[in-house]
Amino acid sequence: MRGIEVFLVVLLVVIGILCLTMSGTLMLETGMTVFLTTFFQVCLWMGIPLILTGIIYWRYTRKRR
Repeated sequence: MRGIEVFLVVLLVVIGILCLTMSGTLMLETGMTVFLTTFFQVCLWMGIPLILTGIIYWRYTRKRR
């Protein structure tokens, strides 16, 4: 993938996370602290499975060598 394609993928993921955070924040009170708390929770709920999947994949590929 070229640099512009990677940039567009990262940009779309960030925009999606921000939209998800904004919709979660609008259900609660408004404010920057609520937005940041919701953003942190969304990142954790998305990051933990990604990290676990990466570790499992890394161990699987390492074991096959």
